[in-house]
Amino acid sequence: MDLADREVLISILNENKIFLKKSLGQNFLVNKNIIEKIISYGELKKTDIILEIGAGIGTLTVELAKYSKKVIAVEIDKRFEKILMEMVKDFKNIEIIIGDILKIDLSSIIEKPFKIFGNLPYYVSGSFLGEYLKKGPYADLMILMLQKEMAERIMSKPGSKKFSPLSLLLELTYKVDVICSVPSHFFFPAPEVDSLLLKFKFSPKLDSIRDKELFFRLIKSSFKYRRKYLINNLKREFPLYPWEEIFKKLNIDFKKRAEDLSLENYIDLSNFILKYGNKNSLLCEDNLIS
Repeated sequence: MDLADREVLISILNENKIFLKKSLGQNFLVNKNIIEKIISYGELKKTDIILEIGAGIGTLTVELAKYSKKVIAVEIDKRFEKILMEMVKDFKNIEIIIGDILKIDLSSIIEKPFKIFGNLPYYVSGSFLGEYLKKGPYADLMILMLQKEMAERIMSKPGSKKFSPLSLLLELTYKVDVICSVPSHFFFPAPEVDSLLLKFKFSPKLDSIRDKELFFRLIKSSFKYRRKYLINNLKREFPLYPWEEIFKKLNIDFKKRAEDLSLENYIDLSNFILKYGNKNSLLCEDNLIS
């Protein structure tokens, strides 16, 4: 049975009286060539442990299981549990978890080294990546399908209006390459926008940050009011620090906005302000980055 076939998918959904939910971003990939690309670029080995986000009916799950040691597949929609158990019954190396990936502590279900595969709907991609890129545990490699708008946002560079804390967190942890564009008609039902298939290779710069919590707070506060000058944002959020003096010492123009600074600039800024006092005196939100 070809689970990537549109008619097969529709038949399975009809047999189980399942109507796909737009609120869960349920757009299933129905293109065999893209499935093959995902497997190929995943550099799979028989020793690999895989975390799959969004198992659906098991289309990618069973393919991953053929080339790896174990697949831990997470699916939020309990309606698919019966289908999944049927589709994977011949594979002893697949574990199905019915649950919300946003509420699961990854370190409780998987150990390093591992890889992540998934088609992340727009509503979950920003939240998942924001928390994952801060906390880990970090996969050695990820192959993710993201809607084009989200993919462009996280890969944006300094100076771009799309540059954000998420862009910084990604650059801090992974090198990203575009595998291919995936048109909307390769999904059922077809979403309104195209997607990009991306490859993430773990390439951390985390060791250069002296205080990660402070760094995360700093970049969130920097982007809080994007139209304001960065120095004004920082004065508002961290009023106890001599920002003019700090900017001068780091050769940062007072008229720079948050999106104008590079990752290296933010790392330097975060490390430098440790000289000026206890981080607990910083007046900012407890919620770091969303």
